[in-house]
Amino acid sequence: MNQAQIIHQVQQVFNKLSQNHSQPMSKETVIRFLDQQSNKMYDRVLFEQLYSRMQKTDNGQITINDFISILMEALQSLKNKISILEQQVAQKQLKVDDDQLHLQQLQNVEEYNSHKICKGSKIRITIFDAAIQFPGHSRVAIILGCDDKKYSTKPANRQAPAWNEKFEFNISTGDEEIYIVILDEELIEKQEIGGQAKLNLKEFHDQKPHDISLQLKDKYGVVLYSTLNLRVQWIHSQTKYFKESIKENQQVIDDLAQDINEYKSDILQLFYPFDEKHQNQPNEKYLVTEQSTVQQVHDFQFYDTSQAQLWVKLALAFTLIYFVLVLIANLFKTQFVDLIVLFYSLFYYMNNNKLQSLLHFKIISLMIIVTIIFDIVWLVIYTNPWTTNSVLFFQLEHGLQMYEVIISYILLAIKVILLCIYANLYLMCPDKRVNIYDAQYEMIFGHNLQKSEESQNQDAYSFRNTNHYLHQSFSKNI
Repeated sequence: MNQAQIIHQVQQVFNKLSQNHSQPMSKETVIRFLDQQSNKMYDRVLFEQLYSRMQKTDNGQITINDFISILMEALQSLKNKISILEQQVAQKQLKVDDDQLHLQQLQNVEEYNSHKICKGSKIRITIFDAAIQFPGHSRVAIILGCDDKKYSTKPANRQAPAWNEKFEFNISTGDEEIYIVILDEELIEKQEIGGQAKLNLKEFHDQKPHDISLQLKDKYGVVLYSTLNLRVQWIHSQTKYFKESIKENQQVIDDLAQDINEYKSDILQLFYPFDEKHQNQPNEKYLVTEQSTVQQVHDFQFYDTSQAQLWVKLALAFTLIYFVLVLIANLFKTQFVDLIVLFYSLFYYMNNNKLQSLLHFKIISLMIIVTIIFDIVWLVIYTNPWTTNSVLFFQLEHGLQMYEVIISYILLAIKVILLCIYANLYLMCPDKRVNIYDAQYEMIFGHNLQKSEESQNQDAYSFRNTNHYLHQSFSKNI
């Protein structure tokens, strides 16, 4: 289908929700509708990425027209990326085919000498540019040599010398040394050099191209005269080189193919609710109509109200007090369980200050209940002997024990208050079971224990991490 046909099909589906596509509506209404059309939970990560790019009203509402516009923008961007990757795959495949042809021709004819180096082995050196640091005013040039063979670049401007010249030397033993010298016209007259260096062939034995910055120093190897940028590649076994090249390019092809499949999968997930074959399978769990969305939206108001946010901030404040008191209590009695509870709570607050998951309410509350049980048992055992000093401790130690008992009672009160706050927040949510932010519950337990294996796979897939790929799909720099 072309773009106009796709837009028409998407509009036809959204007509089931509302005939007025310019009317603002909450994102919860839209996503519930997408759930219904998909017969499963629409990918929340993908939806949030789309939602972040939409124009919103003051209370976060969006229009169907804007949603469709962003949806088509994502589709076009993903298609462009797929096209570019397919071109790269084609280019890499041509390189693989060419290397395989060369490999077939060489396997039976390539010969090696006693040093296990193929006949005709060469080292290729490309001189790019240099940074000149020794004094002078005339043009500079690079001299390269190996055994009896020498090359020279053309003279270049001293201020910003650039050559981009390529040279080759035959290699037969692997012990050869390539020397490189830089000089200018003034130094030639004085029979001096502006800096020198040598290349060790062992550093290039992997047959891969190496871009290096070579330091050219005086004849004593102390004073830096110049820095030369060059590329070096030594081919000592052509069959091995082509085998490695084929392997590397094939790996690149596989990686590109995986990226292409990921992008195609993103497109399928984006347009899953608008595929006609998914729309004739009613699922009461996600049934949404224009009239029923008012009640359904109520399920999502819990985390957007100022009252709930006030309770969350209050819980955070008591958690911080809890943390400080536990640190103080640790001077005499190590609070291992309390520290675990605090680390979990503070970590979650750092990552989500709105506390947008009821599952975390349950976990934190359960952990606090465990610590309260520990505290009650401890206080029953130690309150009387530690406050009356019936065991005749030293005065200093008795003072620390008194202080520990008092701190423990304060901590117990703080925990009870926190537990009440979390219980209140939990009760403020009318429908705890299907709350949109409680997706972790769906991931762990599933929303229907009797559903088919195929449906389970689909639901699990809807929670996959597609943030990276969708983020790329909107990137302007491909």
